[in-house]
Amino acid sequence: MAHKVEVHFEYENMQKSAADLLRHELELRRKNLIDRVEAIQTSEYDLEEHEWLARSYPVLSILAPVMSTSAGKIEFPGDPMCLYSALSYAVDQVVETRKLGICEGAPYNDLTPQWGYLPSAQYRAQADVNGIRAYDGALLNTDQTVFDPRVWNDKVKKYFVEKVLKVMRPKVVLISSVSPAHRYAIDIARVVRKHLPDCLIVLGGRHVDETIHFDAVTRQIVLEPTSAIVKIFDGVIEPVFDFLVAGDGYYALDILMKVISISMDLELKTTIVHAVLEALSKFAPLFDPIPGRSIIVGLESNTVAHAWMINSEIKLDLSILPSPYQAFAVRALFPIFKRDEQVLRTAHFMVTNACTYHCYFCSEGVTVVGAFRSFNAEGVQRALERVVEYISYGAEALFFDDSIFWGGNFGNVINFCRELIHLRDIAKNSPSKIMRIFGREVETQKVVDLMWGAQFTVDLLASRRVPEEAMLALHEMKKAGCCYIYIGIESMSAPVIEKVHKNINRKQAWDDRVRVALGMARVAGITVGSSVLFGLDGETMETIEETISKVEELLVENLLSIASPNILTYHPNTAITALHEMKDKIDYHSIGIENRPPYVYFEEAFPAVVSRNLTEEQIWLIHEQATQRWGMKRNSNPMPDVILRADSETEE
Repeated sequence: MAHKVEVHFEYENMQKSAADLLRHELELRRKNLIDRVEAIQTSEYDLEEHEWLARSYPVLSILAPVMSTSAGKIEFPGDPMCLYSALSYAVDQVVETRKLGICEGAPYNDLTPQWGYLPSAQYRAQADVNGIRAYDGALLNTDQTVFDPRVWNDKVKKYFVEKVLKVMRPKVVLISSVSPAHRYAIDIARVVRKHLPDCLIVLGGRHVDETIHFDAVTRQIVLEPTSAIVKIFDGVIEPVFDFLVAGDGYYALDILMKVISISMDLELKTTIVHAVLEALSKFAPLFDPIPGRSIIVGLESNTVAHAWMINSEIKLDLSILPSPYQAFAVRALFPIFKRDEQVLRTAHFMVTNACTYHCYFCSEGVTVVGAFRSFNAEGVQRALERVVEYISYGAEALFFDDSIFWGGNFGNVINFCRELIHLRDIAKNSPSKIMRIFGREVETQKVVDLMWGAQFTVDLLASRRVPEEAMLALHEMKKAGCCYIYIGIESMSAPVIEKVHKNINRKQAWDDRVRVALGMARVAGITVGSSVLFGLDGETMETIEETISKVEELLVENLLSIASPNILTYHPNTAITALHEMKDKIDYHSIGIENRPPYVYFEEAFPAVVSRNLTEEQIWLIHEQATQRWGMKRNSNPMPDVILRADSETEE
């Protein structure tokens, strides 16, 4: 069935007289808000806190968990960076608003989300690995407005209702979801809708990015069959989402939150979808044009949707966005970073948003993501400033989550490393325990001891026209504190790997180039981990055995320190999904699909989405053989259990 969404193009020319009238309307509303704030009496808070609470409303942000493993845990969960990044600009605008108070020049000069308090240094130092915070209190900091359960089951659901929704009572809930988590995002939205029917629910994240696109030729919105909008229109799921944000959502989410605020009743601090849509159409052109490409979709009913297309000529520079950790605590612990047997607190870092390769199975490629974004202009300097910022927040290690470190730009890699080496040398020679740099005070020894890791590809290292360039980069990385790199081997079988785009240089056998790349890292003194992907085209029992055997050899020879076996899963907009005619068949929306062995032994895998090239028998074989032959070097160390906080437990 074809689904059409009405498309609106904002930031088109507006008559000055109309703009002046709208500004006057907002000014009158602001005066009414000021009168209401002044009329409310309280002795519990000081004047600034009283004003803030009177004009703000609670917002809860949620990362939908991917799934549970067989042990009821998520393997190696990090901090929810997709959520933190998406929130970074909007939260920063609100923090600035609180500083300025109610005035025309504030970013939010009306009602505002209740994101006004950044975490203190003491709070950051005491934050544990638990993604579930304490939500009881009126003056929550920005980190305490996130619910990151990592597992979604009946026990967590009950806690969510009793200790989160009923305590915090958010007016807006923001849910971020990758495709394998989408079924849980739907169920979370159902729970919110049931218990807080007047709450607006906004969905964002990779699944929305993968399922909502703009066709520049037809100037229409294209929806993938697995889109939540399609499923709502078809009656497969209830209309549990009010808005969806796709693409470069940093600024788009801010615009949406501003018009939600403008559309709210000043007393009740509630609104409805129709009022938000009217405010978006009416007031959005008053805001300055924003960078990047993004889409805001509003669902007025289960049959009517309106999309606002933002297609700006202003280039999006990731380096000028507020850092994701400015508003959130560093909680992740990665066992690959240890000192004295103590796992280090690890911050995530990205200087690019997509991979420049075009592997037909991958959802991180630029052809799927839609546009390549990066740290531009003074990117190396700004990246170094962010390193210092994260150290000041308590990070002891960093992992660069870019699909390829610095997008494979070896010039940037080398320049960044040399600047970091220089910074470490300054710290080593400093007589003080505390050093001030880039306007921040950090412990000198933490700069010296900083560990970090990044991701590369075999081709990038082993197929350089000038091999010395790759070795130089690796040596500089090692001197700068890099101790680990992660490489996608995918397969060690020629019939399988020849179809993968990262296998660009065909003059040398793939397994030989794998050994060259791993050997270069060993010479540089950097440990390597790898992902291995089963289920690509050409996969047979023989190719499975070949890959498992050759990876085992690499592990025995210590060319690899750890290997993660994965099963190919279909993402909504990857080439292999279309090639295998699976777009209409994959199921990312049914909550009742059983998480069962052998699927639960692999990240993101469950029966409705795994490769048609694998039988369940083969998946069992992969699990058993990888466990038996790779032993302790198979990546399977789970993180601690999810902790549901007691009533008396708080984070201060």
